[in-house]
Amino acid sequence: METGIFKNEKVTVNNFLNLNEITTNNLEAILEDACKVKKATLGGSAVKEHYSSCLDGTLTGLLFEKLSTRTRLSFEAAVLRLGGQVLNLRKDEIHMGKGETLEDTSAMFSLFLDALVLRLYEEEKLYEFSRYSKIPIINGLTNESHPCQVLTDIFTFQELRGCIAGKKVVWLGVANNVFQSFLHAAVALSFNIIFSGPSKFQPNKKMCEFLQGRDPNILTVEQNPIVAVKKADLIVTDKWVSMHDDELGKSDLNKLENFRVTRQLLDFAKQEVLFMHCLPADKGREVSQDIFEDNRCVALQEARNRMHLQKSILRWCLGLF
Repeated sequence: METGIFKNEKVTVNNFLNLNEITTNNLEAILEDACKVKKATLGGSAVKEHYSSCLDGTLTGLLFEKLSTRTRLSFEAAVLRLGGQVLNLRKDEIHMGKGETLEDTSAMFSLFLDALVLRLYEEEKLYEFSRYSKIPIINGLTNESHPCQVLTDIFTFQELRGCIAGKKVVWLGVANNVFQSFLHAAVALSFNIIFSGPSKFQPNKKMCEFLQGRDPNILTVEQNPIVAVKKADLIVTDKWVSMHDDELGKSDLNKLENFRVTRQLLDFAKQEVLFMHCLPADKGREVSQDIFEDNRCVALQEARNRMHLQKSILRWCLGLF
């Protein structure tokens, strides 16, 4: 797909919808570019000057149906620090779904914007936007996936521990949208995932179907969390109740308590294990109250890196490398 931006020059643009639809080479290129961008941002050189103006003259739209702190802040900061401008679009102030088809709304966005970040409930709507759009669409989260978060987690891991290929990643609790993006990443970047959680919250049919015909060692289900985290390189969890879910009953909560991430649980993993949480967290539920004080927890560095990684997603989407 092509569009005419940057002084009417034609550049190739790409959608960033799900990690399983992006080649391994392109994912690695985004991760490599993020390293360069972060290094330049923190330094003081002509290289920094180059990156701070690479989105000059562009306008990125943010359309969020769901609440957001980190995704909104990190994308706004990323665009502004690259020299672009941001336009926040409120669903209650536009005609989307109210007297105008999504096809027409997407066409209107393409007339005025250079890129669009969507944070939606329904993944089908994300793909409908992309079908009719002439500008790159970036998935800022849906009920089924969160690729920006997961690629940031991998960027953070590799920044601290080196290449993630062949590493053991343990997910505790509920196999949700972030977990599904981790599965996509595991296949593309060749690492292994161990899921540990109650049977009710194990990977769903769609996740299992995605793995059919692939390396059977990509995903292992282990009911015992202590066994699951042994020799783990990275431990990850998320809120047990997502924004689109109903509150859990007492029985489900009691079962999930066995999979709470605590300092004591981390002690069963490798000495150099890292713990990540995409935030916000329900302290006392999926994590202990004191977990964020542990030096193995890198949740704040993970959150900060959203901006750096998303700079490179934007640059890749607009064909700048």
